[in-house]
Amino acid sequence: MPSVCLCSCRGHLSHSGKKSDINMEATKLFGTVVAGSYCGAILGTEVMASHDYFLSKDQFLCSICQDVFLEPISIPCGHSFCFACITSHWQGSLSINCPKCYTEYKVCPELCENSFAKEMSEQIRARRQGKTVSCDTCVGKQTNALRSCLVCLTSYCESHLEPHLRVGTLRTHKLIEPVAMLENRVCRRHQQLLELFCRSHQKCVCLQCIKTDHLCHDIVPVERESQDKKSQMKMIQAEVQQMIQDKLRKLQEIKLNLERSKENSKRDMEESMQVFSALFRIIERSQAELAELIQKKQTAAEIRTKSVIAGLESEISELQRRRRELEQLFHHEDHFHVVQSFPAVSSPPSTEDCSEILVHSDTCLGVIRRAVADIREQLQLQLEKLSSREHEKVQQYAADVLLDPRTANPWLVLSEDGRQVQDGDIMQNVADLPERFDKAPCVLALMGFTTGRRYWEVHVGHKTAWDLGVARASVRRKGAVTLSPEDGFWTICLRKGTEYWACARQAELLSFPQRPQVIGVFLDYEDGTVSFYDAETQSHIYSFTEFHFSEALFPFFNPDTNENGTNKSPLTIRPINKLIFGRDLEDITI
Repeated sequence: MPSVCLCSCRGHLSHSGKKSDINMEATKLFGTVVAGSYCGAILGTEVMASHDYFLSKDQFLCSICQDVFLEPISIPCGHSFCFACITSHWQGSLSINCPKCYTEYKVCPELCENSFAKEMSEQIRARRQGKTVSCDTCVGKQTNALRSCLVCLTSYCESHLEPHLRVGTLRTHKLIEPVAMLENRVCRRHQQLLELFCRSHQKCVCLQCIKTDHLCHDIVPVERESQDKKSQMKMIQAEVQQMIQDKLRKLQEIKLNLERSKENSKRDMEESMQVFSALFRIIERSQAELAELIQKKQTAAEIRTKSVIAGLESEISELQRRRRELEQLFHHEDHFHVVQSFPAVSSPPSTEDCSEILVHSDTCLGVIRRAVADIREQLQLQLEKLSSREHEKVQQYAADVLLDPRTANPWLVLSEDGRQVQDGDIMQNVADLPERFDKAPCVLALMGFTTGRRYWEVHVGHKTAWDLGVARASVRRKGAVTLSPEDGFWTICLRKGTEYWACARQAELLSFPQRPQVIGVFLDYEDGTVSFYDAETQSHIYSFTEFHFSEALFPFFNPDTNENGTNKSPLTIRPINKLIFGRDLEDITI
């Protein structure tokens, strides 16, 4: 049986690196300023990391305000400016042109955010913010500032701050912890303090901005927005803290599983030594018993043969004596004596029939085979014990498997709980979805697996044909389907009521001591293994091993066609007590 092909006249079965170049037309180096591409980002983080030595803060200065970019945008010619700077420049000019290359535009061009320049500018400002702030009033030796005034836009040391604490008009000014770049807190367009926040545009604005560009927008004081942001931060902090706790618990669980894995590996090593030592002892004992048996048979044969030889030699001696008597009588001259003596020598001496005496040269015929057969029985018993213990272990990875009606062949009928499938004899009117099998009478599970270990059981009962196993997400759904690992299926099947096959590259005929009623399927994604068990006898049936899975694998079911009522019963997914539901971190296995 080469491979199993699923098709149907009505949906039934038959057998059978290089990095992309930067768009140089859309990106330029203008003076000491790096302009972004017209669509946004100029350079990736790889370029920035490999050429960090080439980029400096001077390359991120706006040529209009001569300061680090604030909300940098790019215009079609490739040059970048602060949003406020370029819009103010064009409002006060008779023509619309680029302040750098003087390219003229008939209408105001589209402004695109330069994400790379924005990111770099923010990093430069952050580095400035992290440095010690000096007093703006001190001449000569710089003194660390104690406070910054948001009205004067100046930072003061302790001595120069004194008027703000004493003079009435200055005491109304708002003082904050010393910060650098106070000019960034002033609207460059209106030269007013950015004391409001536009929630519609998510940016700080001044009072004048509200009247010009932010009419009817959701505007709140910066302080209120800051409090709202801090409230959000508390919520985010709580979420992050919960995530940390979850990760720590998972980390502890993984470490614990690793220790258990070491203990289990040690125990398995010891168990394997015990098993193979027992097998070696069985073989050695069998070998010793076989040698002893052969020796006993040889000794018995020798004793019997010696007895036969002695008897034959005695008979030969008697016959030779009779021959001499006959010879002497034959040459005797006394005729009366010959006649009188002849009756005594005329009958041969009594001897056994030699044709009945048998001595075989092969005294131990079949002994070795029987000894090996006994060893095989011992091995089979040991194998059954190991298979039973293995089956008990895989059951801890029980998964809750439900059938996906979107993948079911139109002739199949699924139960409402999604755990049974059978041939319905009538084609149902269902949508011809891309994921649906249209010819082969198959259906997949609702959930696929991309990691971890999973086990499920299917009651096959007395059906005369079925297929069970797993399938890749990308398997062919339309037309005939071939069951083989090369085609994305790892399955076993039943045909003609008694023929069980493993659907490998070359299908392998399987044998069972008794007909299985419940098939257990075990998937070990990381190990590349799919195993099948007789769940009732806890015996191993077949395993696909050493595969590399690279996409989701779905439990696969084919109840086959009704066969005039002989194969009507459904395939039923049996519930298992211990269920494992997948979560983001639950699939981590050691």
